[in-house]
Amino acid sequence: MEPVNVLTGKEFTIPVWEVILFVIIISACLLLGRNRMGLVASYCFVFYWGFISNMTNFTTMLGNSSWGMPLYVFSGFLMFIVAITGFFVESKD
Repeated sequence: MEPVNVLTGKEFTIPVWEVILFVIIISACLLLGRNRMGLVASYCFVFYWGFISNMTNFTTMLGNSSWGMPLYVFSGFLMFIVAITGFFVESKD
């Protein structure tokens, strides 16, 4: 199977109430000027939607692959560490 067809041949579902909650949280973060908090919230939602909600789709797609799932989890963990590190760096504002 070609790498491009791995994701284009599947459907991912996201409940509408979760999308509404996401929009409310992101809007509140932007209106209050909490850009870093908004980025972390976006990351959490995307990681949840991509990994936890659709885990069955990923295990079906990457069932034979020994590199797909660990790479996804490692990338997510690395991005989380970068986001947390960003909270401790003082802004120049």
